[in-house]
This record gives sequence, C-alpha cells and structure tokens, in this order.
Amino acid sequence: MASSPSLAPSKDSHLQLKGVGHRKLREESWEVMEQVNSAGYEHQKERVQHKRKNEQDDLLERRKRRMREPLQMRSAEEPAQGGFTFMQKDCPVKGSAPNDIRIKEDLASYLIPSEMPYGTETVRWHNGQVTVLPAVMRDGRNVLENDAKRVRQMAALPISSPTSFRVDHVDATGLKDGDLRNRVASALRDGRCAVVHRAAEPGPEKLTLQYLHDQFGISDRLCSLHDMARRAEDWTHPHKDGTIGRLLDGIQYPDEQLCALDIPLPAFTVPSPFQTLDHAAVYAWGETTHEYPLEDTRPHPDVFLNRSWGLLHQAGIYTAPHHDSNGRITFVRVVSGMKMWAVYDLEDTSATRDEASDAFYKLCDIDSDLSQLPKGLVAEVVVLHAGDMLFMPPGKFHEVYTPLVTFAMGGHFLSYLTMHLSEWSCFLDNLHGSLFTNQEHQDTLLVLRRMVVAVPRLSHCKLYYRAIVALCIMVLNPGQYISQRATEDEDMPHQFGKGGKKAKSRKAVKTASKNNVESKHCIDRADEIANRVLQTLELDRSRAALVLDDQPYDEVGDEVELGDELAQFQAY
Repeated sequence: MASSPSLAPSKDSHLQLKGVGHRKLREESWEVMEQVNSAGYEHQKERVQHKRKNEQDDLLERRKRRMREPLQMRSAEEPAQGGFTFMQKDCPVKGSAPNDIRIKEDLASYLIPSEMPYGTETVRWHNGQVTVLPAVMRDGRNVLENDAKRVRQMAALPISSPTSFRVDHVDATGLKDGDLRNRVASALRDGRCAVVHRAAEPGPEKLTLQYLHDQFGISDRLCSLHDMARRAEDWTHPHKDGTIGRLLDGIQYPDEQLCALDIPLPAFTVPSPFQTLDHAAVYAWGETTHEYPLEDTRPHPDVFLNRSWGLLHQAGIYTAPHHDSNGRITFVRVVSGMKMWAVYDLEDTSATRDEASDAFYKLCDIDSDLSQLPKGLVAEVVVLHAGDMLFMPPGKFHEVYTPLVTFAMGGHFLSYLTMHLSEWSCFLDNLHGSLFTNQEHQDTLLVLRRMVVAVPRLSHCKLYYRAIVALCIMVLNPGQYISQRATEDEDMPHQFGKGGKKAKSRKAVKTASKNNVESKHCIDRADEIANRVLQTLELDRSRAALVLDDQPYDEVGDEVELGDELAQFQAY
C-alpha cells in the first residue's frame, strides 16, 4: 500500500545503498507525493497498489528463475554435484546401499507388531514410500485417529524437490565450507528453508543408551516425556516424568507412543561449518561483553543453556503445525531414523498481517479440517534422512511426522540477515502466540539489544535495509512483540487482539528491565544506536513501521552501508 504524501522521503537523501532498488523507491514515492497533491488520493492509491502487485508477481518469477537456472543448466544425464541424485519413486540414490531407507519403499510392515500394534494402518506418500500411521489401541479403537487423519492429509502434499523455489536443496558432498555456508545463509535471508543432504555421517540404525552417552553426553537422565495417548485425551497436558532409558525400552511396547522433545545439549552449538551464522553468539556476545560486562546483571539462563537440544521419538509420532517462537532460525540434524517435515508458506508474500494471521490460525487450530489447505497457504514435504540437516528461517510454520524411531539434534539462533523475518514472526506471536508457538524464550530482548550494540563495529557483516529496520524497531518498541505466551506483568504489557497493518497497531510501549537482567547503560546505548540507525535511514518510528508493512514480509531489501554515521559509538 502506498505511503501518504507526508511520509515521502527527502530528495536530498544521503543514504548510501548498494543497488538501485531503494533509490527507485524514493523517486517513485516522491512522484506519488506530487501526483497526490494534484489529483485524487484514492485514485492514485489504487494505481500504486496495482503497480506493486505487478512488481510482486515479477519478484516471484525472478525467484523461480534464480532457483531453477542452476538445475536447468545441467543435462538430464549429468549427475548433481558430488554424485548425488534425489530420490523419486523406484529411482535409487546413487551410492546407496540396498537397505538404505532413502530408497526403501516399505517402511511400515516390519514395525507391526514389534513396535506398532496390530490394526495399525499405513499411508503412501508422493515419493512412493509407505509408512505407518499413528496408532495406540485401546479396546480395539485407535485413540490417535485424529493424528492419523492429519498424517493422511500431510501425505497428500507434494514432496519437495530440487526445483522448489521455496526450499533450497543442497548436496554437501563436493562443496567447500564457505560455499555451503553461503548457500544456507542466502536461503534463510530470502525466507526459504535450506536442506543440506548428507551434511554428516548417519548414526546407527538401532539406537542405544551407550551411543547417546558416548556421542551426545545423554545419560539415563530424568526428563519430561510426551505421551501421545495422554495428549489425545488432553492436548494441554501430555507430559509425564520418565527417563531416556525408559523411552528406548518402550520402543518394543506397541501399546504406547512416547517422545522427548527437549533434551538439553548445552555442550553443542551450530555444527560446522555453519557456526558463524549464529550472529547472536558471534556478535551479540563476542563483541559486547568487554564494554558491557555481565558481572552486575542476571541474564536469563536461556542465553547460554537453551541453544541446542535433542529430540528422541518412538515410531509413528505426529507433531501439529506451529512455528518456533521468538523469531529464531531453527536447525535440525537427523542422526538416526527419518522425518517428514511439511513446511507452509504464504502463497502471496505481500498479504497483510491480518490475512496471514487468519490463514495460520486455521492451520494451527487442532479442530480445523485440513483436507483443504487454508486459503492463501501452500505447502510441501521435506524428507529428512539420517545425516541430513534442515535450516528453517524465523516464522516458518511446519508440522512433522516421525515414521521410524528417530534421534535428532538441533538448536536455534538469531541472525542480522533475517531480522525482518524475526520481526514478522514475533508480531504474529503477539496476536496468537499461545496457538502458534511451542515454547517461549525469555532471553530474546536481551540478545536483540546486544545485537544492536554490536552494529557500529560490524566491519565485515552485511546489513540489509528491511532487516536492520526491523531490529531497531523490535528494540525500541519491545511491547509490540511480547508473545501471547509470555507472563503478563506491568513491565511487559501484552497487546492482545488483531493488529492492524499500519503503524496505528504499533503504539510505543515503554518497558523496563526486570530483575536486573541487563545494565541500564547497555539498554540506553542500544536505544541510542537504534535511533541513530533509523535517523541515518531517514526514518522515524512510524515511517519505519511502514517500511516493514508495505512490502512482502520476506523481502530483505538492499544492502546498506551506514558509513561514518555510527562513528561516535566506536570510541573506547
């Protein structure tokens, strides 16, 4: 939607941008202002809306071509780089063993009745593979029939392929570390998932407590287990105490389905060669703790303890649609087993926030019928095998089916490249976080402030227009992004209900640090730097909100050079 005339940027802008995108935008906005002064505003607004819709269509086509060109340049007979070809039905993967589950069609029959009960049904996916459906039998009835229904609907979705322009499929074999890292970074920046096939050596087909201990430091620890039969009775209380050994032993009990969703792995971080994509660790902490030490503060333990976790599933477990909270990038590596990962996207990325929220609400509502996708959404299924990694950008809604006993490790992090997606994700959580998200992280604002404080010294880290604007807005107006799941108190008030698309829904909310989680000096400096960045970009807070609202949510913008505008914050 076009900006009003009073918000048009100045002609004598001194902003330095790489590329011509924002210079063109400024010229068009100035032209709009002059035309509106001489013609009817509503007529001009319709023209600009139509023009931007055409530009959005052009952008989508460019993205399609960009993703498909490398594949079209290779002949049908020529294998992909590294000798890897993706599986289609009855088409083996080069170099795979005959019993490799990548090419094995029947993944169900040998589980019945050893791991799944008699009466368990199966489903065929679009890649030709057959898996079990969720099943726990009580008195001859499957108490997980609702889960089975959802998996049938999930299996009807198309399988993601190398030609997808919403998921970037990358073969790790033969790629240098830098090239591999850049492929993943580019996909995340543009709002696409990245699947790195054969990123690591697969683990054993049969999991043992000894293997988990030796490789991941997981002992027979006490943890919270999710019981699928309990969840069927009460969606909000599926937990029971148990141990990792009990979960592994239960693999041979076909009358139960258990999983552990959050096994802390504090000794692990983002795997090589992707560590430097974690800008929160590299810059927010690596660049700021000398100037703003932690001695007099009490940061939340999530900052250091909740960065990596393990997932251990028995066979046949379904996880309902959600996205991972607080605007984090999520990575998952399948160590042993297999996962079917359905990822959802907006069909039109320029949809309003109300429209997007409504579509995802219908997706995540456990009582909704998903025989038809909610209007405005598209989806595809990513098949992850042992050794594969998945990177998901912030706000990527997904559902997961685990057809085999599976152990995976993963984690989450924040990046300057995806702050525009983090802002969009946190904004949606403010509306419906209790339905949209699976967990609340208490350290988000603390980390975002540190990321802003580090900006003046980022000599080699690329910054992008909409991403840096989003970071500044989240720090200056944090009350707008408190998840609905967060504890409500007078320091961090919620703003419930639907948010309008415009700045009227972004009222400034003053917040104060609680329990001394961050020094006042660091908070004040973060606010100063954020305000200076917006000033350099010739934006006030209202106009900054329009920058975020008036373009497709996944558009990162042109690369920005802030020059010497932040020099005063580099002094020591």
